[in-house]
Amino acid sequence: MRMIRSGAGLVLLMSLVLAACEGRAGGEGGESGAATPDEPAADPDALVGSWLLVSITPGEGPELVPSGDAEPMLEFTAEADPAGSRRFGGSGGCNRIMGGYDAGRTGRLAIGRGPAMTMMACPEPVMSLEQAFLTALESASSYRIDGDRLTIDFDEGELHLERTGS
Repeated sequence: MRMIRSGAGLVLLMSLVLAACEGRAGGEGGESGAATPDEPAADPDALVGSWLLVSITPGEGPELVPSGDAEPMLEFTAEADPAGSRRFGGSGGCNRIMGGYDAGRTGRLAIGRGPAMTMMACPEPVMSLEQAFLTALESASSYRIDGDRLTIDFDEGELHLERTGS
């Protein structure tokens, strides 16, 4: 009998610890939705809409800016696939791209591995820009929205996008 009481006490203690951790984290499951001081608050629904690439700032090397020949863009939707990931589509500047993404209230962003895309060939520098854009998206880790500007952080750099009217 003593063992049952100890086990029940342990379960109660673990429940209280988990509840305290959940309340402090303020993740998607928490009611508060508040972020910790180290994690900015974000609204995944604010991503929904069309975004045009302004520049890619890699960790090393020069900033990449689209030319008039290529206009990489993303359109995030609130629609989810059967696994629960939201959907996105767009253009790498040459090819159409589409896939899934998960965004969190703490600014976390994950693009599904290997977005699907058409396989057209385009001249340089369009193809190089598209490849840099796709590589950055595949390693996306977080996002920030400031007005009509979206910054997506990836491995060692940032994508800078601007909301479009559509």
